[in-house]
Amino acid sequence: MLVAQISDIHARPDLSSLQTLERTIGWLRTFRPDALVVTGDLVDDGWRRGYRLVAESLRSLDCPVHLLPGNGDDLQLMRSELAAVGTWINATGPMHFRTAVDGLTLFGVDVTVAGQSYGDVLPHLPWLMNALADVTTPSLLFMHQPPLRIGIEVLDRVGCRNGSALLSTLDAVNRPPLAILCGHVHRPAFGRLGSIPVQTCGSLCPPNPLLLEGRADLPVIDAPSFLVHEVSDGGLVSHVVSVLASDGSA
Repeated sequence: MLVAQISDIHARPDLSSLQTLERTIGWLRTFRPDALVVTGDLVDDGWRRGYRLVAESLRSLDCPVHLLPGNGDDLQLMRSELAAVGTWINATGPMHFRTAVDGLTLFGVDVTVAGQSYGDVLPHLPWLMNALADVTTPSLLFMHQPPLRIGIEVLDRVGCRNGSALLSTLDAVNRPPLAILCGHVHRPAFGRLGSIPVQTCGSLCPPNPLLLEGRADLPVIDAPSFLVHEVSDGGLVSHVVSVLASDGSA
């Protein structure tokens, strides 16, 4: 089972990240994953046409597409403009999703907080516990903000709050997810919440610098990237795929 994950397109009228999206979608059309999950921040500043252009690009794939909003998204516009692409548990309110694909269950938890840049998983834990209660297959849990410290202060201030409560919830279910897969950070990062792996997907917009422990703001040498997750025999291996510019540069 192959699940692709893209995140943080941040589409703007200058179209640069939309061009990166087009190269990514072209690669995925050839690669043919079993599903694609988009973990938020599709568009900047409520750009309606941007949502339409993203939807048009995603519709060209032959696999199911599942979408979560990020803290930069306009949820109402996203829901209306991408209704033909994604489906959500609720017609209004949080844009959670749950779906089963060939013996794998995918969960998406919308942790956005209206009017805020941080996320909060706490209000959604009753839904998540109920959704996980009857799961008998391997599963993956998707969110926008990661529920742990990344080490980049400016991002940790707007991360997902109440990660310890999420861990308590996942510890209480019979079959916790194989991993918690997020966006928001604009670069790949890997950690753990208790014993559960947490990964952040790179962005399709320019990556963030690695501002760890007050180190100098060095030039970013990373290319935009996304993830491909392979689930086989109850285990998970994730691969980072870099997206080069049309001239082959990062």
